[in-house]
Amino acid sequence: MRSAILGLLCVSLLSGCYVSQRELAVQIPATVPAGTQIAVLKPADATFESDNFPGSGGVVAGKLTAALIPYYPGSSVVTTAAPGGYVVKPQLLHWEDRATEWSGKADRVKVSLPLYRDGKLVGSALVTANSSWWTLGGDQPEDLIDQPFAVYAAKLAGRPIKDSLVKVKE
Repeated sequence: MRSAILGLLCVSLLSGCYVSQRELAVQIPATVPAGTQIAVLKPADATFESDNFPGSGGVVAGKLTAALIPYYPGSSVVTTAAPGGYVVKPQLLHWEDRATEWSGKADRVKVSLPLYRDGKLVGSALVTANSSWWTLGGDQPEDLIDQPFAVYAAKLAGRPIKDSLVKVKE
């Protein structure tokens, strides 16, 4: 019985340490009509200090497109934006991949999501996320953006946000 209580206490303490922060600051004056196709422009790959992260731009564009598709079927990743329509042009502002399990330093990511319609800026969002300082390893910055991107897509569509750990600032 004592060992069961001790084990439960350890698990609850350790799970409390595995908290990461995810924020989404959004400025979208109106929702994007349902069924609209949104082009996601593939951003340049991220760098941090002397480290390059090849493929990170494609990963971000792919994850954002995957979040948009439930609301906006036909949305896709593009390398050049065609004139007209809606375009999101992600920018990787910060991409920090750390060996958190050894260093205690968290992975960090910051992605800007300006939204254009017919070449004019009509909205923006900023995703900021930090991993927990406690991890078993293998985490990547891209693991931090799925939930904020899903919340962003729901906000664009004017849908309610359910069961999200993402703190939304409007």
